[in-house]
Amino acid sequence: MRLALKTSDPVRARSLRRMLIALLVATVATALTIGGIAVSNAVNQPELRIRGIPSNGVLNAAALSEATLTVDTVEAVGSSDDQELHSETLRNVEARLNGEIVPTLWVGNHRVIDLGALRDGEYEVTVTTDLGLLWNETSLSRRFIVDTTES
Repeated sequence: MRLALKTSDPVRARSLRRMLIALLVATVATALTIGGIAVSNAVNQPELRIRGIPSNGVLNAAALSEATLTVDTVEAVGSSDDQELHSETLRNVEARLNGEIVPTLWVGNHRVIDLGALRDGEYEVTVTTDLGLLWNETSLSRRFIVDTTES
């Protein structure tokens, strides 16, 4: 006759309880780490800026011939923001003019939107960047009017 080795129920229950506690601690630690990274990214995410649209929002014939719309990031005053983060933000920029994708070119440390030949009318330029996982997509739109009859 053989005797089977039996583990007592209290020992098995303690072992299971320890394993569940370890799993719970690991899950909470992971959630806190991911949450901390997401909050840090949201606070430190660079802000986009579009330059080249006149304050009155109208590009006349003279302004249109010299019009250059640039996209760059706003750096906080006195901050030591990571330049690589700003470059990565601009590297992922997608520009749209009235909903259609338009090309952008690197010039220095900003992007230039290639507007091409514009006819008189209303336009909306939108730039969007998405740095990926745990980052919010950032989007910025500006409206302007091309009026070549105005001087």
